[in-house]
This record gives sequence, C-alpha cells and structure tokens, in this order.
Amino acid sequence: MIKGVITGDIVDSTLIPIEYKPTIIEVLNAVIADLSTSVMVNYEMFRGDSFQVVVDNKGYALSVAIAIRAALRANTPEGQEPWDARMAIGIGEVSFQSSSIVTSDGEAFRFSGREFDNLGKRRLAIVTPWEDVNEELKLSTSFADDIVSKWTIKQADVVYARIFTNTTQKELAEKLNMSIQNISKHLKLAKDDLINSYIERFKELMNKK
Repeated sequence: MIKGVITGDIVDSTLIPIEYKPTIIEVLNAVIADLSTSVMVNYEMFRGDSFQVVVDNKGYALSVAIAIRAALRANTPEGQEPWDARMAIGIGEVSFQSSSIVTSDGEAFRFSGREFDNLGKRRLAIVTPWEDVNEELKLSTSFADDIVSKWTIKQADVVYARIFTNTTQKELAEKLNMSIQNISKHLKLAKDDLINSYIERFKELMNKK
C-alpha cells in the first residue's frame, strides 16, 4: 500500500533549554492527536530529537508536515527562537510495518530517510516514485519552505488553527480570541493562500497516482 512517511528532527535542538524538551514532545503528541480526527497517522520519536510519522493517506502527508512545523513555531516559549523541524516526506510502498515505526521498511521509508540525510539547509523536501511529480514539486517546495521558515509565532498559530478545518475567519477569531482584522492580517502575512494552494496541488497530484 502506498503511504507517506515523514522523517524529521527538531532544528537546533541542542540550543533549546532542557526544561523545554518535554514541551516539544507534548506539542508533537497534541498535533498527532489533532490530525488523527482527519487522517490515520502514527509517529515515534527516537534519538531524543528525531521522529518518524506514517500517514496512511498519502495525499495528506504534506498537510501533516506543515501542521507539525506550524504547531512547533506557534508553541515557542517567549524569548526563544521559533521552534521548527526539518522534514523529508517519502511517498511509496510500505512493504513491512511493525509495531515500531523505526524498524518498519519499504520504498516510502527509504525515500524519506535518504532525502532527510541530504536535506542540508532545507527544512522540507518531498520524494515520490514519479519523476514528473518530483520535478514539479522541487521548485514549489523550495518556495513553500522559505515561506514557512519565516512564519512568526502568531502567524503559525493562526495557520495551524486553520489547517484541516473549514473554519471561517470569524470562527478563527473567536477560537483564538483575536479580531477578524488580525486574523486576516496574520493569514495574509503568512501567505496562507499560497501555502493552501501548494497543499491542494500536492493532494491533486497524489490522487492522480
């Protein structure tokens, strides 16, 4: 079965004070719990600051990755550099899935693991079995990565609240105790329309395959 596998780690985790490490784990747990209402996801942490996520519906793999980055940035404590994660998404067959994600295997795991090792300064990358899809996503992913990497805490908070929902700006304002004007401003500065178009195009490409 074709699934999405995300391999990631926390950016500059060694610079994050030890007392905040449990908070990061709590944030990741909360993200997975939130996402589980819309898509089947499983995740596991290893080596302290690294993690792998298996997304059963391949079309949602990018949404999950963006949501994780938004949640980390949104929950950054005051005075800290915005928390973030580097992630490589692999799309492909999962030939063996054990009770432990990190011992599972298959095309998606290999794509994700190899691309993660080659991320360099990038914080987001996608590899699929289809070269035409890879070529199309290469440039758009670079642009999207640059946008997400510049989100402020407030922008990330609003975007995260919007992901996986059909919430109106009025409902977002009530949920986040903000004015509609501020919600609109943060979404515009976060280039939410572009990010949403990028996510929808990814879903479209996955559905075609």
